[in-house]
Amino acid sequence: MSDSHMSDQLSHQDFMRHLSNAEKRELTAKSNTSATIRLATVVCLLCIFSTVILNQQLPYWSLFLLPQGLLIVSLFHLLHECIHDTPFRNRNLNPLIASICGFILLLPSEWFRYFHRDHHRYTQIEGKDPELESAKPATKIQWLIHITGIPVFISLVKVIFRCASGTTDDSFIPTSARKKVITQARIMSFLYAALFIICAVLQNTSLLWIWTIPLITGQPFLRLYLLAEHTLCDKTDDMFLNTRTVLTNPAVRWFTWNMPYHTEHHVFPAVPFDKLPALHRKMNRYLKHKNRSYSQFNRQLYTTLR
Repeated sequence: MSDSHMSDQLSHQDFMRHLSNAEKRELTAKSNTSATIRLATVVCLLCIFSTVILNQQLPYWSLFLLPQGLLIVSLFHLLHECIHDTPFRNRNLNPLIASICGFILLLPSEWFRYFHRDHHRYTQIEGKDPELESAKPATKIQWLIHITGIPVFISLVKVIFRCASGTTDDSFIPTSARKKVITQARIMSFLYAALFIICAVLQNTSLLWIWTIPLITGQPFLRLYLLAEHTLCDKTDDMFLNTRTVLTNPAVRWFTWNMPYHTEHHVFPAVPFDKLPALHRKMNRYLKHKNRSYSQFNRQLYTTLR
């Protein structure tokens, strides 16, 4: 793609028109290898940290609760990738892994698939983008409550029970998908109840230490991350203006499946996570909202709060 005739104020639609078919094929090629290596690494680390946490005779075992929480909330990014059917070439593997991640995160993957589809269709469009139905923090107190993750947990529990009861009246869920959404929510509800009963009967707190507490501990980091995606961006349908890319460090990019390249993802959602750096190199000069780090963005956001 030649940049010689392209303006720095290019719209995302024009950018896509200037990508050649060969570039598009290269950017959208899927490979099981990258995703398998990354997923295997996360699973191995979760097993190691869980073993240490459960062996509470070890010194400093409690220090592993935070990295365990960070690994668990990083599964959100894998879930997100899987509902786009991009990380694995095997199309049956993507929804399976999305379901497992969603169960761990209390986020029904089928419900989220359609929620997220409309978010991509109507990014930052009031009354259409479902992400805008939950108001962003406008005061410092609201920001503090938001990053605890408590409002999100309450909302997700309501979603699970509403869908499990057969009430799937969300406008973004098509009629043809409602049975699948309801079935998944009922299976999740049954499994949560079964795990709770088994742990209570056996008086076993293992899941509390390796799952529940770390999930709560990791939430503030996920909330701070997600705030950066569209907050303080323009309310327009141009993806170069309504979405933010964060040029964070390689470790964060690795565990978030390259989703800090978020403008790139919104402009071309069919690009797998491992090809987003290449897309960023083609797109970088046209990005309006770009931060060096998540701490920089959140300091910027905090100064705007009442």
